[in-house]
Amino acid sequence: MNIQYIKLGLLATLFVGGTALFTSCADDLDVGTQFDKEMYNGVYENNAYLRDGKSNKVSNIVELYGETYQTSVKLGLSKAPVTETSARVKIDAAYLAAYNKVHGTEFELYPENLISFANEGKLVVNAAAKSAEVNMAIQAGEALQEDKTYAIPVVISEHSNDLVVNDENGSCIYLVKDMRKAGDAYKGDDVVQGYLFFEVNDVNPLNALSFKLENGKFLWDVVVLFAANINYDADAGRPKVQCNPNVQYLLDNNETFLQPLRRRGIKVLLGILGNGDMTGVAQLSTQGAKDFARELAQYCKVYNLDGVNYDDEYSKSPDLDNPALTNRSSAAAARLCYETKQAMPDKLVTVFDYSYMGIHGYPTEIEGKTIKEWVDISVPNYGSSSSPTGDMTMKQCAGLAMEFNGGWNSLSASTAQGLKERGYGWFMGFAANPKLYGNIFSRLSGGGTVLYGSEVAAPTVFYKKNDPTPYKYPDDFK
Repeated sequence: MNIQYIKLGLLATLFVGGTALFTSCADDLDVGTQFDKEMYNGVYENNAYLRDGKSNKVSNIVELYGETYQTSVKLGLSKAPVTETSARVKIDAAYLAAYNKVHGTEFELYPENLISFANEGKLVVNAAAKSAEVNMAIQAGEALQEDKTYAIPVVISEHSNDLVVNDENGSCIYLVKDMRKAGDAYKGDDVVQGYLFFEVNDVNPLNALSFKLENGKFLWDVVVLFAANINYDADAGRPKVQCNPNVQYLLDNNETFLQPLRRRGIKVLLGILGNGDMTGVAQLSTQGAKDFARELAQYCKVYNLDGVNYDDEYSKSPDLDNPALTNRSSAAAARLCYETKQAMPDKLVTVFDYSYMGIHGYPTEIEGKTIKEWVDISVPNYGSSSSPTGDMTMKQCAGLAMEFNGGWNSLSASTAQGLKERGYGWFMGFAANPKLYGNIFSRLSGGGTVLYGSEVAAPTVFYKKNDPTPYKYPDDFK
């Protein structure tokens, strides 16, 4: 430890008979105040970090709908340099191996011959600036496998002597999926997208295919199976995923009822809801959240799902003597989101912005990772809108929530225009039942033209529960 002592010339003050007498010390005194220089390491250093230039995220999901995906890698500095400084980035397989070990994943390196950096990966930060970006192009290739996530680990390989780079901040990662054969729901890179809950006890999720625009694109980009549950496993001593027979049937027959959606570019998420016992999505301890997140990651892997939605309802008070549980709180809800993203970084972690899952109660940083890194989408309660917190953006929030069983809201032309103008990324629908198609499609009138340049078409097919047959609508509907 480096210790520096301060030497002070002190004036000693003596009081004699109420009179203050002043005398100077003959020698400087070594006062016991000490400075540990290590405490101040970093104050004067210029620390460098990497992010994606588009999203400003460390971990990024990239979907290849075309032959080339263009983005940039951003070098940020903790302070502006006095003179020009620089760094260079490269692909690093060793970092991917370390990343896989930490997250328990097995991502394969994206073919390096399909990745290119402008300026040979060199970034130059001008004096008085705090960042620079270098373009990165990701090419598609014939050898890429569908439904497989590849990784592009980018690290700072060289840098000027005035920059400080550590392992955690000097890297970022891109998780790449080939979506070229699943483009029917893709409506553009920067459009407002549709997020739909199906009550799968009553409705076949294939009914998402009933919703098409006149140009042939599908309206809904994400479908949630509502819902599996969280319950306590007494034998294992931890929370577990509990699926009722309707949810389990869809998972067991996912090639028939779920993968047809995914092959058209519609993401399928597993909804998780409280189920009347002492576990809940906002009352797990850190270890309980880790255990539950790991099990969910296995569900998404085995059944080939795209992520999860959390809804904090219907749970009883936790048993605080149980090490898997803690007091119900926004902090516990946030921790579960964080641990879920750690367990499955290539999947979507989304929340129903309600009760303790309401994102504005969350801490905005956990273990150095900001909320933008571990909450992908926030959808609101019926009749309201969600708004960002921390470093989240409007693109991660839904500005409209339609409850199709009731009269909450419509995707009219004026509503759609408002979503675009305010920069929202999503609108949400709940409980799309073919019995309600007349009402539902009238409430979607006008919005498609504003958002996508193509109106929502009238339905021509529907699907009965647990039946993959496309029936004619309305001719076969009874």
